[in-house]
Amino acid sequence: MSLMTAAPLRTLGLLAALFAPLAPADETDTGKDADKARAEAISEGRWQGLGSMADLYLNGASPAEFLEAGDEEKSKHHNYAGAAAFYLTAARLDPNNAFASYQAAAALSALDSPEFAVDYLDQARERGFWQVLIMKEDYELVQMRKYPQYRKLLEAAEKNYAKHAKDAGLAAFSIPKGKAPAGGWPVLVWLSGYGTEGSSGTDMRAELVGDKAVLVALNGTLKRNDHSFMWEPRSVEPTAKAIDAALKKLASNTPIDRSRVALMGFSQGAQHAAHLLASYPQQYSGALIVSPGGFDMPFTEHQARGKRVVVLHGAQEGKGNLAMASATEQAFAEGNQVQSHEHAEGHTFQDDWESAYPGYVRFALGI
Repeated sequence: MSLMTAAPLRTLGLLAALFAPLAPADETDTGKDADKARAEAISEGRWQGLGSMADLYLNGASPAEFLEAGDEEKSKHHNYAGAAAFYLTAARLDPNNAFASYQAAAALSALDSPEFAVDYLDQARERGFWQVLIMKEDYELVQMRKYPQYRKLLEAAEKNYAKHAKDAGLAAFSIPKGKAPAGGWPVLVWLSGYGTEGSSGTDMRAELVGDKAVLVALNGTLKRNDHSFMWEPRSVEPTAKAIDAALKKLASNTPIDRSRVALMGFSQGAQHAAHLLASYPQQYSGALIVSPGGFDMPFTEHQARGKRVVVLHGAQEGKGNLAMASATEQAFAEGNQVQSHEHAEGHTFQDDWESAYPGYVRFALGI
């Protein structure tokens, strides 16, 4: 019997928590009303477990939608049994979906069922799994690292990564219509946050700079998953190289003003923007640093002077992010023009960013 037929049947016992009835009514209750209430409670509990699955089936959901539902079961409800059910369904619906098989393996591992998880690790490898960055940081698979199936999948993912990550560091451009200024277009470089796709952000040009500058939007230099990127955790050198390559490509057919190139980043992208300005001050006029976050990268001594820097953070951000924003302000305090702004929200663009950020960007660009 094939894995696709046998494994889901073997795991039915693991998923019992998904379909478990609610606790029975108080044993002191007697009579038909108590029996009816108990039966209704059991029925409601079972439907709560099965309802989402049935709803997806009835609406002809795609494997991607089953994967999304599994992610929600984990993140919102910490329900690994339910998540496994969605992932297993996605893996069955799409026999080429390596990530569905991988997610099923991770959920089964979290359910302390390595004997089933190894089957899906093998299936992910056979289907061409490549998301090595996710695999290396996945705590759900810690107990699987001693198994040969885990090691084989990791080796295969490392080999498969390159052909799937060709758009890592990819730049997209939004250029105003009409003739460039005499000295060339000023340039705003957008570095998005962890797990996002920066190159999709070119539509922000209208809000941020209008027809006064070019917007260059980059993907992170490491690819986590489809449409999901990140920046190097400990070094901004790959980011600097990606920006340099993007500017050279842009300048090959569009006049740009290299004295007015500013950085704008959010979260991990903001952290990289700050460290790029500190490490390569000759290349950038300033930066808009929005809610810096990510891996710890302390500032070392730098020569950034005369730069225009705006540091933004939300009042409701976590302590680590608040500390990073403060450290960024202090790093540029000497010899630079530094603005600090706080909004009332958390780790996000503030609600009125479309009216607030253009002024910050103009300051950073010096226009």
